Amino acid sequence: MRIPNLSRLLVIVGIAGTLTAGASASIVVDFETDTSADWTIQTSDPVDSTYDFQFDYIAAGIPLAPRSTAGDLYGLRFTANDTSGIPADPAAQEDHITAFHNTPMTGNIELLVDVYMAVTGTGGTTEYAHIGVGSDGSTFNSLFTPISGRGSFVAFTGDGGSSSSDYRWFRQEDTTLPTSDPSYLAGSGANTAALYQSIYPGTDGSPTNIWTTVRVTVDAGTDTITYALDGTDIILGTTAFTDGLVSLGYADVFDSVAAPFQSQYVVYDNLEVIPEPMALALLAMGVLALRRR
Repeated sequence: MRIPNLSRLLVIVGIAGTLTAGASASIVVDFETDTSADWTIQTSDPVDSTYDFQFDYIAAGIPLAPRSTAGDLYGLRFTANDTSGIPADPAAQEDHITAFHNTPMTGNIELLVDVYMAVTGTGGTTEYAHIGVGSDGSTFNSLFTPISGRGSFVAFTGDGGSSSSDYRWFRQEDTTLPTSDPSYLAGSGANTAALYQSIYPGTDGSPTNIWTTVRVTVDAGTDTITYALDGTDIILGTTAFTDGLVSLGYADVFDSVAAPFQSQYVVYDNLEVIPEPMALALLAMGVLALRRR
């Protein structure tokens, strides 16, 4: 278990819970053990999508996640649309898979998760990682073909191969927002936009075969939601639908299949969802002040 700052330590030991009445429980998952019992999986096609709650990504040649410690091995892996065209699944189709953590979250929250988009070859996979809040546990997430979801989620490709749609977000009020919406701080959803290029200068504006840390911040008082990558905000919008389950997933929004088999996938590690970060930060400041005294 990783506790990167004092506020999270206070959540784990329960001190903060006495001062933030009605706050949700926290979620801390490092995936070093099999936590599949804590999750609900929804998929558009169980034949064509896979998940592994103890995927040894170190053995697969992936470096240690940025918020992991030496000796850690495992993460949560998803694949999608990787068997179409073979006898097990002869109908070519788009595929989507979403895992919902069974702990409901309400009010102000901060979500952090490390994400690795494994990409082989070039030409555009059109496969998206997605991270969400406010889900119902029964509706899988998808930006298009079909548009599907509850609450709000951000989605992004690992290779910049989706033209103007490499970065997109969904909110329950009006489904997938067009990249012309002012909530896109880059002014675009294309990996070529200057903002994305500044986050990933060595991989052409996309998290190609590298770890990136996603942060989702919900201010329930103003219905504001912020999505950030490696500490840089990329989306700032509003949505009234943030209470519910957090979600991690993967989707291929087109029916073409990347080769070789399962060569494109996503790995998640170090999920933390902390309730009421502002209150906890104030509490941490107070404890530090007492310690100084």
